[in-house]
Amino acid sequence: MSETEKWRNILTRIIDVVIFLSQRGLAFRSSSQRIDDIHNGHFLGIIELLANYDPILAEHVAKVRASQEKGERLQVHYISGSSQVEFISNCTYYVRSHILDEIRAAKYYSVMVDATPDSSHVEQTTFIIRYLAKDDTEFELKERFLTFVDCCKKTGADLASLIMGTLKHFVIPIKHCREQGYDNAPNMSGKYNGTQQHILAVNPLCIYSPCACHSLNLCGLDSASCCMEAVTFFWSNANSL
Repeated sequence: MSETEKWRNILTRIIDVVIFLSQRGLAFRSSSQRIDDIHNGHFLGIIELLANYDPILAEHVAKVRASQEKGERLQVHYISGSSQVEFISNCTYYVRSHILDEIRAAKYYSVMVDATPDSSHVEQTTFIIRYLAKDDTEFELKERFLTFVDCCKKTGADLASLIMGTLKHFVIPIKHCREQGYDNAPNMSGKYNGTQQHILAVNPLCIYSPCACHSLNLCGLDSASCCMEAVTFFWSNANSL
């Protein structure tokens, strides 16, 4: 086997592991990056498991193990944390390119946006796109995650600018958007200065649809607030814990 063929086989197996973990939303790394360490995470754990049955991968893992035991650094082995991130980024590019091709082929779409802070206190704004994809003579409604965007400003105008700027970045025309979906927060749903109104000013056909789950949650909250016995009950029990 040539050197080129050997590395092609190794990289094929590594990418298969990356795709496997990504499809299931599993974490790649843990507290250790060493071979044979039970705390080295899902990625290295699966690589070790496959190496038990795959001679090509077994040889590669053995070299990495030997270098770690000697405290030496292999010039290239493609299973380090930085390599994992690079493979994930490459897979992200190809998956997103396919999604964007489907969106452009469908032409019309709807956008859903929501935000929540992550563990590092960065406000992660999630973009979801819905569209009808045609397969031969059948249509299928698809809902795809597009990207995360850091959101540091919360006014309706700022969020509208963020949404339209993100769509422009991915070359998705705002004029083809037919629905926008957010929660019922005033900065999003406001009739005069909310995000939905700023986008409607640009595209009057982009109808605002509030989140049904958030609406139900607000109904439950307002209903419970009308009953003083319920408010007193939950308040007293919360303070007694």
